[in-house]
Amino acid sequence: MVLPSEFELSVTPEEIVLRARGQRRERLDLYLLRRLRWGSRTKVQRLIQLGRVLVNGGPGKCAQRIARGDEVRVRLLTSTAIRSEHPPLSAPLWEDPYLLAIAKPPHRLVHPTGRTIAGTVIDELHSRYQELNLRGGREVIPRLCHRLDRDTSGLLLVAKTIEIRRRVQEAFEGDRVRKGYIAIVEGEARERAFEVDAAISAHFDLRRPHSHRLARLDESGKASKTRFFVLGCGAGFSVVHCLPITGRQNQIRVHLASVGLPILGDTGFGSAEEKWTAPAPAYPDRALLHSYQLRFRHPLWGTERELRCPAIGDLRPFLMAAGVMESEIPPLLRVGR
Repeated sequence: MVLPSEFELSVTPEEIVLRARGQRRERLDLYLLRRLRWGSRTKVQRLIQLGRVLVNGGPGKCAQRIARGDEVRVRLLTSTAIRSEHPPLSAPLWEDPYLLAIAKPPHRLVHPTGRTIAGTVIDELHSRYQELNLRGGREVIPRLCHRLDRDTSGLLLVAKTIEIRRRVQEAFEGDRVRKGYIAIVEGEARERAFEVDAAISAHFDLRRPHSHRLARLDESGKASKTRFFVLGCGAGFSVVHCLPITGRQNQIRVHLASVGLPILGDTGFGSAEEKWTAPAPAYPDRALLHSYQLRFRHPLWGTERELRCPAIGDLRPFLMAAGVMESEIPPLLRVGR
């Protein structure tokens, strides 16, 4: 999905402001742990001890009680203020002076959003290039060209300048970037190839905490089209090559679920662990969707390139069980000018 042009989500915010709304008083460190979801009370306490947390304008203390209406400011002056609990990103799949492509691991956000500030992909890239800039006298600021959901793994394209990011985003928005995904879906597909052409709109799923945003089929929504090719089947699942023609939020997930083939592990769109009866591979702990291919023209040189991100980790057992060889996955169509 292309990042909205009006938001700069490639930059980690320096400060966030919270307003206490609960009726009961609670300790500052426990309040921040609940609101920010950084996963570690020690990290929150360290932030307070460094003087980066202000309560009503004054320095906060861990045991200080927060009451309804109190303003809490959290200062994140450096990307290393809170260390990520995720393993470091692997080396770039491809890189030149203007762009790089990385393999995004599953379970990791690409940019700060909601209550997750630290530990994102872009946060780590900023830290990595900050060190390279200091050593080489450069000024590279990584900027996301598009985004992937937290669960989705695979190929992610990052620009090194504002202008290159703008040009790549224009290519995405103008349908001049071809994308290919690998999905493991629930059920054995009857057709080897099919297409879903159905409009999509976004809505807030009130069943989920914090009104989680999901998409759904909607005749009044935006036109959306995806082509699917079944690469192989296993016991109760299929491996599908997904080629989105448009780029809507959750498009592949919605379209597959609409034809009775929800992505395995995608509980938001119909997959359920109790339906999984195969002895192996085990039911996954995420929706098995992988950004496998990107084909685009270089924004500066005009040369065409197709990048691939090998399917690894939790995807491999499914590909092996279905007898799918990645070398047999066809290249994407060439892009127009």
